[in-house]
Amino acid sequence: FAIWLANFRDVPLDPAANALMSEFMAGKIRARVKDPATAEALTPRDHGFGTRRVPMETHYYEVYNQPNVRLVDVRRSPVERVTPSGLETRDEAFDLDLLVWATGFDAVTGAFDRIDIRGESGEALRDAWSDGPRTYLGLAVAGFPNLFTLVGPHNAATFCNIPRCIEQNVDWVTNLMAHVHGRGVHRIEASETAQDEWTRHVYEAAAGLLMAKTDSWFTGVNQNLPEKKRTFYAYAGGHPAYRERCDEVAAAGYAGFTLV
Repeated sequence: FAIWLANFRDVPLDPAANALMSEFMAGKIRARVKDPATAEALTPRDHGFGTRRVPMETHYYEVYNQPNVRLVDVRRSPVERVTPSGLETRDEAFDLDLLVWATGFDAVTGAFDRIDIRGESGEALRDAWSDGPRTYLGLAVAGFPNLFTLVGPHNAATFCNIPRCIEQNVDWVTNLMAHVHGRGVHRIEASETAQDEWTRHVYEAAAGLLMAKTDSWFTGVNQNLPEKKRTFYAYAGGHPAYRERCDEVAAAGYAGFTLV
């Protein structure tokens, strides 16, 4: 995380600085992978360092130096079919004892889309978010009372060490529940105005990032789901600023929410 998020601040913002950092990382890959062709195939060329989520690894690259390991680039030789004995790419067949079929995932909104969440009007959440998520604090959605989207889109926890940062989400919602307990409140809903303001702020915070210009799950681009609209899922203003904003909302009696 440190080399990604605690580095010189121009690395995620300036193309020249990012290119310098990307070449530094490419040199590290070449130093760890003995075969030059394999090292080149493992070096990203369609995006700069940190503009997609950085894989956290321990001795990952050294695995490709083992005699029983071979890298096949499925972008150049796509998988065409799974066979009874293994699989075939466009160029060759492989007999396998075990196939681990990792087809990717639908990040951030995927878990919400798979549940038939309906708002007060009967509209499905997946339809309300069809052109990209709209939220208040990344925690609530107008028209969907009593729904809290922990670690959802526009939430600082999606751009953070999630097991640690989800605590803020949980504590904040817990404190909200304590606030309304015993006050006869049965309905908690974000206002459209608060939602629009926060969603606009999320996009403004991400506007200067190279990450916002790169195809990745951060921007909702998923080759398995070509119908998805390009957007930006994370809150890029920083977790301290996010916590401060949430605390301000709570201190103002949960401003932006209707409590009935």
